[in-house]
Amino acid sequence: MSPSPWLQSFHTVANPRRTLVCFPHAGAGAAVYRDWHRHLDPRDELVAVRLPGRESRIAEPSLTAVADAVPGIMEALAPRLDRPLLLFGHSLGASLAHATARALVERGAPPRLLAVSGRRAPHLPLRRTHSRTLDEAAFRNRIVALGGTPPEVLACADLMELMLPMLRADFIMSDEVDEPVPTPLPIPMLGFAGTDDAEVSVAEVAAWEAFAGAGFALHRLPGGHFFPHQHCREIVHTIMKDDSHGSRRAITIQ
Repeated sequence: MSPSPWLQSFHTVANPRRTLVCFPHAGAGAAVYRDWHRHLDPRDELVAVRLPGRESRIAEPSLTAVADAVPGIMEALAPRLDRPLLLFGHSLGASLAHATARALVERGAPPRLLAVSGRRAPHLPLRRTHSRTLDEAAFRNRIVALGGTPPEVLACADLMELMLPMLRADFIMSDEVDEPVPTPLPIPMLGFAGTDDAEVSVAEVAAWEAFAGAGFALHRLPGGHFFPHQHCREIVHTIMKDDSHGSRRAITIQ
């Protein structure tokens, strides 16, 4: 299997029975999932998506629309369509995973499961000023307020100058996701929400139920917007275990 710049594998599995495909949040690359394979069964594979403009693709122009990323991701996944795929995405990654799941369904190769994390459902309105309209100072303040960027990176002017165009593109991509009328997918879905996430509420994650045509379950985990970093083992185990379940229950937020 020829390597694709769109996918990164951090371990080798001979003839994997399943592949977990992980989509990173805004500003991140595939390396954010570097250690997650340690929580998998040795018979399962993990690959992480790498968008243009970061890591080994730093010289490529960043994308500003989810739809522009889907063809490259689909081409990279094509050699793996002979096995069950499970998709997980956090924040912006959830929207990328959802769009990829829809493309796979349309291709006649639906993933076994879609898991979304720390992301408002696509039919809900944006609760903040669109990133495209912010000046540089306001955009920097947004990055700082969100957290997730190491202080040493924020303090390095040269590094921030290099990263800001990519970050701006990712935030624009995230802010412009909009699907006013939900079209349910014929696959099971899981939602993961941080109970202390000031960026995305538990209810906004629960609203993904409208897009689940084969069952939905919500899992609340302690932490802020980047809670998956502290709960990767639990998330991976939940996804892979849920794949073996025939049904799941929707959880209603009171």
